[in-house]
Amino acid sequence: MKNWILIFVVMLTLGLFTEYSFSEEKPKFKVIMSENMLEKKDFRLDINLATKEEMNNNKIGKSYISKIIDYREKTGGFLKIDELKRIKGIGNATFEKLSKKFKIESPINKKPLYINDANEELLKYYGFDKKEIKKLKDYLDKNRRIDNNIQLMELLSKKRYEKYKEIIKYDKF
Repeated sequence: MKNWILIFVVMLTLGLFTEYSFSEEKPKFKVIMSENMLEKKDFRLDINLATKEEMNNNKIGKSYISKIIDYREKTGGFLKIDELKRIKGIGNATFEKLSKKFKIESPINKKPLYINDANEELLKYYGFDKKEIKKLKDYLDKNRRIDNNIQLMELLSKKRYEKYKEIIKYDKF
């Protein structure tokens, strides 16, 4: 009989503790986020700094990755996301998709454009249109080189000349 009483007391005790632990409110965990996590709401990549791996992880096609990196290497980088449209193979539809994956955060300095050595692709990268490229190439074919700003002003509109006069160079030395 003593055994039964002992078993009953043990069962009663276990039942009370078990009931108490289930009825007790569970502790709530606080999620603590660092300032960096709070600030990083934007998951777009900086187009001027993103590596091949980062772009690949962000599901950007390999051909676009190589074209973007080529553009950065040749021009010094992007001042505006719209410059993606200057890259051959990136039309409006592709631009709309890519522009959602990139941002411009880091400042860049455009590389000098050596006008006498520039090919059509490079001139397009710098924003020249087909008509301007043809005019420059025709002049270079006829005269071999552009020597100074006066000659350049004759080939470009005043607005275009003002835009490019700081980065256009005539010789690499």
